[in-house]
Amino acid sequence: MVLEDNKSEISKMIFNYCKSKTDCIADAEDLSQEILLELCRSVSNLRCEDAFYGFMWSVANNVYKQWYRRKKRIPPFCGLDENISDDSLDIMPEEDETVTLLRRELGLLSEKYRRAVILYYIENRSCKEISRLLDTSESMVKHLLFKSRKLLKEGINMERTYGDKSYNPKTLKLLFWFWKESSSRYFTIDGDKIAQNILFACYNDKLTPKQISLEIGVSLPYMENTLQRLYDVGYLFRHGEKYLTNIILFTDDLKRELRLKTSPFAEKIADIVINAVNKNEDRIREIGFKGHDMNRDSFAWQMSSMILYKAAIDDLDKRVTFVHPTDKFGCECVVCGVENYASDDLCSRFGVGISNSQNDSGDMIRFVDFPINGEMIHHIMSEVSGSHNVLFDIAKDVTEFSQNDKVIIAELVKRGFVKNETGGFSVNCPVFTTEQFKAVEMILCDASSKVADEIEKIMEVVEEIVKNHAPTHLQPVCRAVSFLRLIDEAMSSSVEKLYDRMFLVPYNGTDLLPTTFMILNH
Repeated sequence: MVLEDNKSEISKMIFNYCKSKTDCIADAEDLSQEILLELCRSVSNLRCEDAFYGFMWSVANNVYKQWYRRKKRIPPFCGLDENISDDSLDIMPEEDETVTLLRRELGLLSEKYRRAVILYYIENRSCKEISRLLDTSESMVKHLLFKSRKLLKEGINMERTYGDKSYNPKTLKLLFWFWKESSSRYFTIDGDKIAQNILFACYNDKLTPKQISLEIGVSLPYMENTLQRLYDVGYLFRHGEKYLTNIILFTDDLKRELRLKTSPFAEKIADIVINAVNKNEDRIREIGFKGHDMNRDSFAWQMSSMILYKAAIDDLDKRVTFVHPTDKFGCECVVCGVENYASDDLCSRFGVGISNSQNDSGDMIRFVDFPINGEMIHHIMSEVSGSHNVLFDIAKDVTEFSQNDKVIIAELVKRGFVKNETGGFSVNCPVFTTEQFKAVEMILCDASSKVADEIEKIMEVVEEIVKNHAPTHLQPVCRAVSFLRLIDEAMSSSVEKLYDRMFLVPYNGTDLLPTTFMILNH
């Protein structure tokens, strides 16, 4: 029986779920006990053990809803000024309470009902005028007003509890992985707390717009456009009138569990990398590529990055098979959200940005970019139009440049990609010919293969943990999302271990860029 064999793990999952739904540990513990008790009572009704986790979450949601109804009700939310004074906490006169409730319920009406009420009762418009403004019939206007009065009356007499995200909003960052051309349809939700908390609110529960409004503490007029935008791009999907989040979210609890259980593999990867770089340093430098005489610190960064990239991107792509998920537009991609990404120590110190750019001749520049100098630099190249071709020309020892190219070079010098030396310009990173790069990869191939073995093990652990945390409807994409997560759990975590052991040190800004290099196709 799944429940008996995995009792400790299931209890932990249920407790994490309860912590996300309650205000304090005591409530989370009480709710956990109720869910586990009900699970033990009803598990005998389960006919197929393969459906256990879907059954478990269904029981958890039902018990939570019952528990929620029993909880003490809290008063309607209102805007709070950061400099609120004691005087402003005076109890509202009783005769104003109905007005407050009316405003609350008006904010929970959907747009068509709300506009009709405002036009008729506040702006004193006639039904005929309203029908023209709303582009509908007078009879429909009368129906909207009748239905609105009914909804408002019911709502005023109803107690409503606002969710914890109304006073303790979460932060979320989206991560993408595209197997084909990226889509301009996707938008960032950085800084948009309403969008971020809508996704959190609908992650485990299907909610109506009104329920979402109550959960995040934002009136419908302020979130309707955001809700539609999230649906249009595919971050939400609809079940009738209810919404459900359509991407996997890596909560803080999930990230902590991942780091704890994958850390031993990252330590093993660090051992492999250190041994390979130390053992093969002389052989690699003897190949004679431009920059082979870089200092020891930059050499350690360059070779470590090459091993990890080859293992996690090139080698693993050939070993791990899964169906590439597609979005609602048919684009092959994976999107996931990460809670508190900006303040996550691993992400802020060692989050990796991978970028490759290739010209028509087959020349390539690659970034395996960690914020080792305080910021990511791989995205900067796209900000300087034409920079890649100019860099390739400088790497090929071209000396004649147009006036426009000189403007680009000046910007590249300013940003640290090019050095202005007495003999002319030079790129500020190692440069390999295709043959030289293949020779380096050949020397490091044994280490890359061993690292890929460890990353495969990480993949299995990550996939199992993600499946345990993900809602039932997102189970089909867990494997693909786990592959995306390896960037953090394998590459970033391993670099963190190498950094903590002082094998890798901060970039001092005087030598070659430590994780950027070029390959010239000649």
